[in-house]
Amino acid sequence: MKNPLTPGQFETGVADDVLREVWRVKDELSASYGHNLDRLVAKARERLSIAGRPSANSEKQGGKHAD
Repeated sequence: MKNPLTPGQFETGVADDVLREVWRVKDELSASYGHNLDRLVAKARERLSIAGRPSANSEKQGGKHAD
């Protein structure tokens, strides 16, 4: 059985666990699109469109990413 953690240790442990989970999900999502950001963004925009929600248009806003 683990020793109880102090409040500061608990918060750090939880933060570490949350970050590990976020990175795991990010890596899984990226891999599912062949690590291709354009494909991922296109699918996200498609899903927003199907749901009837607006999406940002980076080209109109001058925010096109570098290739």
